[in-house]
Amino acid sequence: MPERGAPLDPATEQAIDWLVRLDSGHSNHSDQQAFARWLAAAPAHANAWAALRQRLNQRIAPALSQLQADGHAPPGVRALSTPPDRRARRRAMLGGAAVALLTATGGGLWADRRAPLTAWNADLRTGTAERRRFALADGSDLLLNARSAVDLDFSEAQRRVRLRAGALIVQVAADAHRPFVVQSAQGSVRALGTRFMVQQDEGRTLVSVLEHSVRLSTRHDSAPVDLQEGGSAWIEADRIAPLATVRVDPSAWSAGVLEVHDQPLGDVVDALRPYTSAILRVSPEAARVGVYGVYPLDRPMDALQALVDTLPLRVRRWGDWVVYVDVRPA
Repeated sequence: MPERGAPLDPATEQAIDWLVRLDSGHSNHSDQQAFARWLAAAPAHANAWAALRQRLNQRIAPALSQLQADGHAPPGVRALSTPPDRRARRRAMLGGAAVALLTATGGGLWADRRAPLTAWNADLRTGTAERRRFALADGSDLLLNARSAVDLDFSEAQRRVRLRAGALIVQVAADAHRPFVVQSAQGSVRALGTRFMVQQDEGRTLVSVLEHSVRLSTRHDSAPVDLQEGGSAWIEADRIAPLATVRVDPSAWSAGVLEVHDQPLGDVVDALRPYTSAILRVSPEAARVGVYGVYPLDRPMDALQALVDTLPLRVRRWGDWVVYVDVRPA
């Protein structure tokens, strides 16, 4: 039951799986023995299990909420005006320090669900359930989806936005002397027009053109592909795969909604994850269930309830932290 987009460590992922498995009502003696072997196999397993149980039995100290609030201070102007070498040093220092501090205090797992630890040193970022618009120094308009992060590299020769996580929509200001490029893990998107969306997914990047056109390139220098208004494509490590038809608006998140038309529930859960601090898990059987409809991103638990009311699904919760979606027993 992989959870795309949530950077939990392997031991914690396994601990959550064990929690769901043992509390499912279907575990047996063999499961208990296997769990005991897993628990004893490494100190990290025992630590992850203890941290998970502690989180389910008590609330994290208010200090973490303050850290989250401090981490959301608008960084846009400082990021644009700070020289590139100083930005690089700042990212390096903050990257390790933030993760080390929160992990040491035992609050890292919960804090990461509120504001991703790996994004705390990004130039621009959003937390859980937060969409945010930024005015860039060149006059461009950048909208970040929830749990998204970007770094900026603007100079006299170029305008480059590195998408670390999540999704963005950019309205590009005209500048004949400086190309505007969005860089993802798989390739790059160069603006040939004005408005487009880029979404970093697991192992690939989704691009949708909302106005005019863009030029797509992979990291391995394959032949670039021009994508026209209304078109969408996946950028993968070694190829660009245009989508023949797009049945829903991939940028609907900008209006706070999720549109789905016969898409697997696993994709729906992926879209809801950035909008809740809970860890959402879905069984393989439930992940394949086809879903139709329009759902509110800002109320993810209401969306899940609507799915349960109309589909053969059930939702189980462990406090406010772990939510498991499975098929309803026949």
